[in-house]
Amino acid sequence: MKIVLLTTYYGPFLRNFYAEYNPIGFESFQQHLNTLLSKFFGDSGCTYHHLNAAGHECFMIIANNRPLQEQWAKENSVPFTEDNWQMEIAFAQIRKISPDVFYNEGVFEYFGDFTKRILPHCKKAAAWMSTPFSPDLDLSGMSLILSSTPAFVQEFRKARIFSEYLLPAFDVRVLTNFNEGISKDIPFSFVGGWSHVHIQRKQAIKRLVRDTPVQIWGYGYLNTPRYSRKSWRYYRNLIVPDNRDILARYRGEAWGLDMYGIFNRSLMTFNIHESLLQGLVGNMRMFEATGMGTMMLNEDAPNLSEIFIPGKEVETYRSIDEAVEKVKYYLDHQDKALEIGRNAQMRTTRDYNYTQFVAKLADHFDKMLKR
Repeated sequence: MKIVLLTTYYGPFLRNFYAEYNPIGFESFQQHLNTLLSKFFGDSGCTYHHLNAAGHECFMIIANNRPLQEQWAKENSVPFTEDNWQMEIAFAQIRKISPDVFYNEGVFEYFGDFTKRILPHCKKAAAWMSTPFSPDLDLSGMSLILSSTPAFVQEFRKARIFSEYLLPAFDVRVLTNFNEGISKDIPFSFVGGWSHVHIQRKQAIKRLVRDTPVQIWGYGYLNTPRYSRKSWRYYRNLIVPDNRDILARYRGEAWGLDMYGIFNRSLMTFNIHESLLQGLVGNMRMFEATGMGTMMLNEDAPNLSEIFIPGKEVETYRSIDEAVEKVKYYLDHQDKALEIGRNAQMRTTRDYNYTQFVAKLADHFDKMLKR
């Protein structure tokens, strides 16, 4: 099966990457891409690698990565304009490859008109969607939408769009980048963003900062609240930040292997889902953390026992009060936390690896192509 996978990368991660690597130094697009993927940012590169390893022909587009995309355009004598290079180069790639499946990993700018334009150059278009989206998002042209959010799957099916539930996965290749038996020198961590959509998360983190030794990594914590310059709160926040207690525990952004390193060093890590999952669980962090062998403290949910065994492979909480108490308990019983982390890693590497993930993904694509 020939597949084109389209994604975008986080801007600060790309800036850090190109501070380390001069794009002029890459001899080819493929060498450039392989070096970038060796950092294990996000999940798209893992899907790309394992689809190819499974015998499929997968091509990866990182649509907002200008040095990489321009190198492909140069190698293939593809012209582009300054104002619209992202769309133009991506379209040229799809047209040249003519895949069986165009797979959009939730990049909404490439839904709607772009999808309609590429349909003559591929057999079917599919997408992954597990983040909030506007009700005005144009889904026309999509023959399959995959999601780890059950409510989304039901919503798409009601709209008569072929949709399937698929959990994320962990790439066991990550483990080869770390030594076994590393010290768990971070007693309790949280890795994740801080934004207006993280309502439940913000409330939980504030309480954990107050009552536990949690250390925090992620994006958005340094963003200044949007107060009017005419407001006294604007000037007060410049002197005494509103979230100063959070910032005292904030350790910076961590992406790719740096993020996995944080999990690897963590005795425990915190996880919480937002309301869009409607009380269910299944985010990427569950598999990133457990794959690295840290004990995950996750909110209890009706479907959690279908994924991990509570008390053996993960620990759960029903309230933030209970989460605080369990953090204190496992800080005093670290051998038990280590045991749960080991059990979690065995479960994740066995049942939620990318070999199994791409087998399910390819099966969904095959069913879509036959519809």
